[in-house]
Amino acid sequence: MYNVLVTNECGGAFRKTLVNEFKDSCRFEFLPVNDSPDAIKKADIIIGEPAPELILSAGRLKWVQMTFAGADMYTKKGAFPDGVLLTNVSGAFGAIISEYVIGAILENYRLFSKYRDNAKRYLWRDEGAEKTLEGRRALIFGAGDIGANIAKRLKAFDVATVGVKRDVGRIPPFFDEICGTDGAKSMIKDADIVISCLPGTAETHHLFGYDEFKALKEDAIFINVGRGSAVDTAGLVKYLNEGHGADFVLDVLETEPLISDSPLWKHKNVFITPHISGKGLGHAPGTERKVWEICTGNLRRFIAGEPLLHIVDMEKGY
Repeated sequence: MYNVLVTNECGGAFRKTLVNEFKDSCRFEFLPVNDSPDAIKKADIIIGEPAPELILSAGRLKWVQMTFAGADMYTKKGAFPDGVLLTNVSGAFGAIISEYVIGAILENYRLFSKYRDNAKRYLWRDEGAEKTLEGRRALIFGAGDIGANIAKRLKAFDVATVGVKRDVGRIPPFFDEICGTDGAKSMIKDADIVISCLPGTAETHHLFGYDEFKALKEDAIFINVGRGSAVDTAGLVKYLNEGHGADFVLDVLETEPLISDSPLWKHKNVFITPHISGKGLGHAPGTERKVWEICTGNLRRFIAGEPLLHIVDMEKGY
């Protein structure tokens, strides 16, 4: 009998499914992460994301199934115990994050925020020239599930899509081109839309700095839905202070929550959201269902002694 600790929000239907299906092989505890130090010490399996120091205190842990895709909190050296499996829910967030990206671009291109403000003031006024997606060129850093979902939706608007990935091989569906990171930097100047959905690793740390932002077209839009560490905040602020025209949509920041006196709040070219582009649990039922289906499927495999899906490569960091 395995002791399974679930530390993340688990709706009644999924909780019932877990308890009923695995009643002969698992003993479940459902506890908020802050209330679970003792339970962690006796857990064989954890579904959720307790702090690394709590994970390291576990005495009999065999496997951690995350309910997130990004695993960088655990892949840092010394942050995760040797011999323990780590899996994520890669594949659950592609649709919801890609919808955020499309929405952000359309809001920017079609001046929705201006018209919303005008409506609040009962003001009927044409705000002038707008942009359309048709014929644009998007450079997408990260060509995995999230990047591919973004490319798929952009293709519906007749956008040329260029994917950036570590291992350049065959061109995946929905991408017109694929290139490596070094080659991609020289392509920033030609892109209308630059999107980062990169994981947080040593290789991606501060991949985008002042020089990369300076290469942007004046009417480009840069969107970060990956990890905040990919952007050098100081370099971004320097670029913005020079009065350039590119716009930025930032759902992730180097430091979260973003402090109230950050200069990023004050720049009209920057739109900030509080890391919500890929929210699933408690936010989007469809995404939440995908998360728990992956978790439940992997638990079945673990009980049956079969290989798990979505194992995190601790060397690569994702």
